[in-house]
Amino acid sequence: MEPVSLTAAAIVSLIFSEALKEGGKALGKGVSDQIGQLLSAIRQKFQAAGTEGLLTRAQENPTEKNTAKLQDELETQMEEDQTFTARLKELMTQLRANETVNQIVLKGVKVQGKATLGDIEQEATPGNSVNQEALVDSEFGSDLNLGNIKQKG
Repeated sequence: MEPVSLTAAAIVSLIFSEALKEGGKALGKGVSDQIGQLLSAIRQKFQAAGTEGLLTRAQENPTEKNTAKLQDELETQMEEDQTFTARLKELMTQLRANETVNQIVLKGVKVQGKATLGDIEQEATPGNSVNQEALVDSEFGSDLNLGNIKQKG
């Protein structure tokens, strides 16, 4: 039963993460659509079980208590319906496949006069889509001493 619990916790965490709420506009359309599909699958299952109010309450007031109740119900539904569980896992796998790691060093920095930067290293976990940038839209004075920049994706 433990893997179901971890999966339910991951799903609830994804749905209610502050990063998702604040950065939703920055997410790619494919990812936003998949999160919508995830919520839709959960909503349909909860409607059929008569527990949709738990999802609505947690969405409107995402307190620890409300999200814990949602997670408990999600775990129950996943334990009782393997087809539902498989669908949620499929959607989560698709979401993970669309993750993009954005690493940006010194964006929009303006320095007048002397500037010394040490070595900079960016490394992303293999398997993720990676966007790495260094010194983007930055302006430095006439004396820039820059260390090594190493990017690995």
